[in-house]
Amino acid sequence: MFKLVLFYNRNAEYSFHNSLLIDKMNKIRDRWNIDYESRETSDLDNIANQRIGSDIRSILPQIRGKIVSSRNHILPLSRKKNLNLKNTPILLLYKEETPVNVFPHLLGMTYYKIDDFLDTILKYGPADYIYIKGILEDPLQKILSEFPSILEEGMAFIDFNVELENGEIDLLFKDKDGKFVIVELETFAKDISVTQVCRFASDFPKKFSDGKDPRKAIVCLDFTKNILKACKGAGVELYKVRIKKEC
Repeated sequence: MFKLVLFYNRNAEYSFHNSLLIDKMNKIRDRWNIDYESRETSDLDNIANQRIGSDIRSILPQIRGKIVSSRNHILPLSRKKNLNLKNTPILLLYKEETPVNVFPHLLGMTYYKIDDFLDTILKYGPADYIYIKGILEDPLQKILSEFPSILEEGMAFIDFNVELENGEIDLLFKDKDGKFVIVELETFAKDISVTQVCRFASDFPKKFSDGKDPRKAIVCLDFTKNILKACKGAGVELYKVRIKKEC
């Protein structure tokens, strides 16, 4: 059902890193039974190059974000919108021959690298990845960072993508009482979402030592039925995004 395809140029400076990417794809294949291909592209003709570019562009913009390189980010397409394989390998995720995501890419404020994506797939598997990393998270991150009172009156935005020892906090706030609030964003929240935000809360004091345990929260579009019990047991607040018609 799923397939990974890594495109690279053997003459590029990054080629020494390809063995590490292939090693990760081997582990993914062994754990999740996902086929992969590694394609050297220095001898590809124009038709083949155009086909790769077409696959990249066919992915929903809400998923792939920005794919044309800029001064600050190396992305799959050059400024002239040709394949940028001299500067970066390109990884495509296919589902039943349909391209569903490409790496690297820039979605909103977040730069998604090939290595990080492969680590996520190895951990969660492709099906959970499709649910967990949907089209909601990055736009919602921007909205909540600009309007934190949506969550609670007196809430103040502190930072986003806060690095901890074992991952990144999507959003970090402080409530009106000065207590930190860790927020995990999910399109479709599952039990693993509860585990993740609890792990972040456990790691949090190593970087932020204010003497108080942080509040833990998940903001999502939808969630599994059994997550309510898991949230209550772990002391995790659960917020579901709703759209209300006013007229």
